[in-house]
Amino acid sequence: MADPRAQAILDRLRERGVRLTAPRMAVVEALVAAPGHHVTAGDLVDQLRRVDPAFHESTVYRSLDRLVEVGAVTRIEVDAGPAVYHLGVAPHHHVVCDRCGRVIGVPAGLLDAVADELRATHGFELRADAVTLPGRCLACAVPAGSVVGSRSGPALAHDH
Repeated sequence: MADPRAQAILDRLRERGVRLTAPRMAVVEALVAAPGHHVTAGDLVDQLRRVDPAFHESTVYRSLDRLVEVGAVTRIEVDAGPAVYHLGVAPHHHVVCDRCGRVIGVPAGLLDAVADELRATHGFELRADAVTLPGRCLACAVPAGSVVGSRSGPALAHDH
């Protein structure tokens, strides 16, 4: 295995006592190789079945669940579709357009004040690594023919 990101994930699994089977390693390699590192379980099944037509779908789901448990990937729930599994490259949150399904990464510090307020006022610790906020992207929020203004805050350098 040449990719150091895949090796780091496998090392994390091994440290947690997870058995590294060939199919589980194939799932990790496919996830790391995915463009943008954001895929659905179905995307991974399709990718893995190009190499091995008999690859078990259940292996992909079990492997993704385990990767979420150890914090190697984040599961992004999108109301209108299947969950997207995100291989984190830098801490950030996600905003999801409830019209077109676009997922946009936003800076991790965006919710710091909200997390502080929840902790101080309500005694609640926000799991900020798993926050996905629904709403509308500018393309969907602005009526057709209107001029779209600038963003109200900086987005990360990537869209999902």
